[in-house]
Amino acid sequence: MLIGLTGRPGVGQDVVADYLARSHGFTVTRLITDDLVDELSGHHVVVTRIRDRVDAELLFDRGGIVVHLRDPNLPDFGPDNGIALRDIDHQVTVTTDFFRAFDLLDRVIGEAEFSGAAA
Repeated sequence: MLIGLTGRPGVGQDVVADYLARSHGFTVTRLITDDLVDELSGHHVVVTRIRDRVDAELLFDRGGIVVHLRDPNLPDFGPDNGIALRDIDHQVTVTTDFFRAFDLLDRVIGEAEFSGAAA
């Protein structure tokens, strides 16, 4: 499974990526253009910086999904730089304890694995 994170800087991409690595065995990489993404095709990978529409298209071409992180205490302008969320993508609200975000991410992963979207 390939997940790309987007959201305002500091909203919690690194915390979410660390959770996915510890709880679900994801390998963390910063950019979709990292060779590691292709080397680990078929494995769980989370990309912490989907920066724009081009990054999102590279993610989509590899069968990945976008998870847009938002903080209810900060203005949210939607996904960054023209990234259009699809039906299989998700928006996750992040709070200071991250509990609800982690719960939703667990469900996203479970749904993807159930539907066969996981590689």
